[in-house]
Amino acid sequence: MFRRKLRALEYHSADGINPLVSEDLKALVVWLEDQKIRTYKIEDRAPLRNATGESWNAAFKKYLEDLSCPHDSDTNFSAAVDWLLGYAVQCEFEDQREQNSDLKYGLSAEAEPLAFPPGASEKSALDVDPKSKVFCDSVQTLARILMVTNHPDPTVTLEAVRLVIEEKLSQSAIQVAKSKGSDKKERKFKVSGKDCGFNVGDPALEEAATALRLLHIRELRTLQTQINQLIVTAQALTADPKTDTSLRTVGT
Repeated sequence: MFRRKLRALEYHSADGINPLVSEDLKALVVWLEDQKIRTYKIEDRAPLRNATGESWNAAFKKYLEDLSCPHDSDTNFSAAVDWLLGYAVQCEFEDQREQNSDLKYGLSAEAEPLAFPPGASEKSALDVDPKSKVFCDSVQTLARILMVTNHPDPTVTLEAVRLVIEEKLSQSAIQVAKSKGSDKKERKFKVSGKDCGFNVGDPALEEAATALRLLHIRELRTLQTQINQLIVTAQALTADPKTDTSLRTVGT
């Protein structure tokens, strides 16, 4: 129940602690106050550190009250501990934000250039081994999230993932989706019964060939659109020449 927050706080016994056990809870509370929350002065933390039995329970209850915990440790103990862990996470976040207040997008304005290992360069910084287990597992995870069918070659799967991201998750695609509205259902196109332009002698192969042909046509259409945009841009630069009539000459 508490393990995820304990791991986020990097508690040394996150996997073996049971906050419902008094000794474990006492060690946890002392650690949270010393390392994360720090609401008491050092000398005022003695009851949390040294008290035992009912005296410690009273000190813990007062500690929660001083933190304005909305839960009573006597009637809803688990909720109180969970709230305390969440409060510690919030304190840790605030500390990190203050420390990194001069950072933008992960880099400081005065940050030094990244140092690369000998023989490496900025271009090779993202080089990975496509046969490594980490790469294959990461690609499979991406494919599963984006509902892309896995291919035996992970580089092929990664290329399919890239196409899906460009088509569905780019800024232009998101704007188009918003303009169409979220209540419209996705249109489906059946390839069965369509002529692919050639005969392969097998219905299943003909459907696959038709789908590939349609995808190729879509790629050609996208390329043509990009070419048209390039032509329009070039015409905008050349179709409206500026003339200096004071020279009373044409040309050079």
